[in-house]
Amino acid sequence: MTLREAPTRIALTAALALLLAAVTAMPAMAQVNGAPPLEVLYGFTLIDGRGGPPIPDAAMAIRGNEILAVSTRRQLLSEPDAPRDAIVTDLGGGWVIPGLIDNHVHLSTSPNRSRAEAELERLLYGGVVAVRDMAGDARALASLARDTRLGQIRGPDVYFSALMAGPSFLSDPRPQASAAGETAGEVPWMQAITPETDLVAAVAMAKGTYATGIKIYANLEPDVVGAITREAHRQGMLVWAHSMVFPTRPMDVVGAGVDVISHVCRLAWEGMAEAPAEYHHDEVPRYGNFSAESAVFTELFESMRANGTVLDATLAMYARAAADGDNQLSDRCDVDFARALVARATELDVPVVAGTDFTTPQAEPFPALYDEMEELATGGGLTPMEAILSATSVAAAAIGAEDRYGVLEQGRPVSFVLLADDPLADMSSLRSVRAVWKNGERFDRTSYRPRVADAVGEEEPTSGPASPQEALQYWLGLWRRYDTDDLADVFLVDPAMTYFPSDSVGLVEGFEALVEYHRTQGFVSGGLRPDQELWLEDTVITDFDESAVVSAVWHYGNRVSRAGVARGPLTLVVTRTSNGYRISHVNMGNYPGGS
Repeated sequence: MTLREAPTRIALTAALALLLAAVTAMPAMAQVNGAPPLEVLYGFTLIDGRGGPPIPDAAMAIRGNEILAVSTRRQLLSEPDAPRDAIVTDLGGGWVIPGLIDNHVHLSTSPNRSRAEAELERLLYGGVVAVRDMAGDARALASLARDTRLGQIRGPDVYFSALMAGPSFLSDPRPQASAAGETAGEVPWMQAITPETDLVAAVAMAKGTYATGIKIYANLEPDVVGAITREAHRQGMLVWAHSMVFPTRPMDVVGAGVDVISHVCRLAWEGMAEAPAEYHHDEVPRYGNFSAESAVFTELFESMRANGTVLDATLAMYARAAADGDNQLSDRCDVDFARALVARATELDVPVVAGTDFTTPQAEPFPALYDEMEELATGGGLTPMEAILSATSVAAAAIGAEDRYGVLEQGRPVSFVLLADDPLADMSSLRSVRAVWKNGERFDRTSYRPRVADAVGEEEPTSGPASPQEALQYWLGLWRRYDTDDLADVFLVDPAMTYFPSDSVGLVEGFEALVEYHRTQGFVSGGLRPDQELWLEDTVITDFDESAVVSAVWHYGNRVSRAGVARGPLTLVVTRTSNGYRISHVNMGNYPGGS
C-alpha cells in the first residue's frame, strides 16, 4: 500500500492559521453563551492516519466535536500568535491514533438488545468508533445506529447492509432469524433476487431501511451481480459482496464493480476448475493445488487494484479456527495459504481492511478487532502502520465515511484513541488504551465495566457454538460429515438429552443412547461423505436469552432433483451452557407420504 507523505512544516503553519481564524471568528463571549470551549490537547505522539511518520510532541486544538488544528505543541502553544483563552490539557505522553473501525461485525442476526449493547460498549471502550454490520435484522440495526449516533447508548457508530441473494439461500437459518415475524426473501433488508426482480425497486427498498450498502451473499449469476451493483451505485449505495458468490467467481465479482469483497479463503475458488453452483457452508476448495504466487491470483489482485476493490480478509477468524481442533470451521481454510494471499494482495497494492466476523468471549476485556489487526501484521505481511490504516483511513473509505473517520485533521469530528505505548513497535500495544474520544466525548478506559451479566447471563460460553444460530449450523454440519466424534460439540452431554427421531417410534433418552442412535444412521468415528443432504426451510428461531426454540421443515434427499425427498416438521431446543450452546431436545416428525 502506498503511504501518503507526512505533513510538512508548511502544512503545520497553515493549520495554525486556520486555528487562529477559527478563534478570531468566534467572540470571546461565545463560551458564556453556551458554545463549547476551545481546548488544546498536547503531550503525545501522533499517528494521524495518513501513513506518514509519527509526529512527536504533537498537539490538537478542538472545539466540541470539531478538530480545529493538528500540529506540534510548539506551534499551537508557544508561537507569539497562539490563542491564550484555550483550556490546555497535557495528555501525559503516549500515542494518539484515529478511532478504529471494525469492517465486519454481526450485531443482530437474531436480535438481542442487551447483548448488542454490551458488545457495542466493549467496542467503544476498546477504541472502536464505527462498525460495518454485514447483514442482520435491519429493524434492530437501525435502532442501534440511531441510538449510538445520538449518544443514547455507548457504542461506535453503526453502518449496516441490506442482504440480497438467490432465493435458495433464504431458507438458511440465519436470514430466517433476521426476518423473524416476516418472510425471509420478502423483506427490504433480506431480499431474494432473480433475473426478473425489479432492481430499481429492490435497491430503493433496501436503501429505505437506512442501510449504507447492499451485501451480495450467494447464489447469483454474474450478470445479476453486475446489475445489482450498477443500480445500487446509481442510487448512492455501496456494494459489499462475498468474494465467491456461487456460482459467480471472485474475478467476476470484482469485475462487477463491487466496493468490498469479504473472506480471503474463498478467493481460492478462482483457481478451481469447477465450483458449486450454489452456496453450501461445508464446500471448500482443494487447497494445495496452487500457491498465492499463481498467475490466477496475480491477475485477480491486479484487477482489484485497478477497480479499487477493497479486501476484507477476516484473516483472524480463519487463524482462530485453525488453532482449535474442536472448531468445526478448522478445516474450511488453509490458513497459511490465506496469509500468503493477504501478503500477495498487499504487495500488489490492494487495499486491505480489518474486519473480524467473530467476537471474543464477552468476559475478555478487548474486542476481536485487535486480533485481526495483529494477524494482518504478523501473518498477512502488513507493516504495523498498514495494519493501523486497515482499521482507520482504509476502513473509513470502505464504509463511505472517509470524510468523517480515519484521519485526524482540521474539520474532522473528534474521534481518536489515546494509547500508553507505541503500536508501531509492538502491535499488542493497541490494547494499552487509556482513553477514547468519540464525537467529542471522552471515555476513560478505567471507567469501563464489562456488562457480562446484563448481556449474556451468569457466564459467557468459553468454547463451542456462541449462539443458537451457530448451534443450528453445527447440527446441520453433522449430517454432512456423519462423524460421531462431533456429537458432543452439538448435543447436551447429559442424561436429560431427549430425541424423537423421524424414522422410528419412541424416545431416545440420554447422550449415550443418542450416540448409539446416530451409529444406526451410519455415523462413524472420523466421519464419511453421505450421498444425501439434510437441509431446512421455513426456519424460525425464538431466542429466550438462555435458550432458544427452533422450528423448521426438514428435508432429506437430493437437493437438486428433489425426487423422493423426505420432509417433516422439526423442533429443536437449544440451551446455553458454559461451553457454548448445545441442543437439548430434538423432535423430527414426518409429513405423510413425504409430501
